[in-house]
Amino acid sequence: MTKSANIHDAFFKQTLSDRQAADIFLREHLPREVVDLLAPEPPELLPGSFVDELLGQHHTDLLFRIQLKTEQDALAYLLMEHKSSPDQATRLQLLRYIVRILTRWYKEHERLPLPLVLPLVAHHGPDGWELSCEFQDLFGTVPGPLRPYMISFHHALVDLARIEDNALSTHIRLRAFLKALKYVLRPDLSERLEVLLAEGAQLPIVDVVEILAYIGKGPVPVSPEALREAVKRFMPDYAEQIMRSFGKEYFEEGIAVGEARGEARGEARGEAQALVRLLERRIGAVSEALRARIFAADLASIEAWFDRAIEATEFKSVFDRN
Repeated sequence: MTKSANIHDAFFKQTLSDRQAADIFLREHLPREVVDLLAPEPPELLPGSFVDELLGQHHTDLLFRIQLKTEQDALAYLLMEHKSSPDQATRLQLLRYIVRILTRWYKEHERLPLPLVLPLVAHHGPDGWELSCEFQDLFGTVPGPLRPYMISFHHALVDLARIEDNALSTHIRLRAFLKALKYVLRPDLSERLEVLLAEGAQLPIVDVVEILAYIGKGPVPVSPEALREAVKRFMPDYAEQIMRSFGKEYFEEGIAVGEARGEARGEARGEAQALVRLLERRIGAVSEALRARIFAADLASIEAWFDRAIEATEFKSVFDRN
């Protein structure tokens, strides 16, 4: 996993590791008819991850045990996609993760029935999610008599880009953290600092520092001066303490931009390494010329090749498309 992916992974997991925050998030963002089935007990976070190592740069996952009013065993599987644009293959990857969840559960319990698994995809890229949430749509047009034999499930969706800031959550802390996730990948991030720090004065200093650290380490450069001025403007009573806790290195000229550029280069290299491993696993040995082309490419090109390589059977179908 690249450093940038680690940043998103850690921030997202910290946001929802608290039972109360996870409970509020699920109740506010699951479909109303599903929420009506939930018992009052908050969800329990279960250990482990089901994401493929090669896809860990794009996905973070959390698994919760939830109680239903029917007293059935149920699990809520939350997959956060970090890519800037929605991925068609997410539903296919989600199916693989659900199978792993059920396989592990059965191995541990050795009984039936299996627990219900509720899949929920959260996306925080700047591009809205236009893709279907139906797995069966991946097959295209299927004759009616064959449809009952096709794998079928629907995943719930939390598309942060399409949710108004105040509607992200009624809980102040959760709303502030979700807002950071919503804007951290946007090219106009530096112009959104007023929005991001709107709840700052109502939060513990440690939370404000965590949000600023996430913004400062993210892939979109924000000038140290802009961060400093935003803190002074919106939290004047705590500005000195926040900056001291945050660390002066984040406010020194040139540091934030240099780190952002270095992380961008590191992320591209990490993606290139993951792509080469995926190609060698799926297709075969990668030539030195092709390897050089991959490592010289920009991040957007590498991500596009990676998406094609997930289901490719030959190099041509990955690299020779417009």
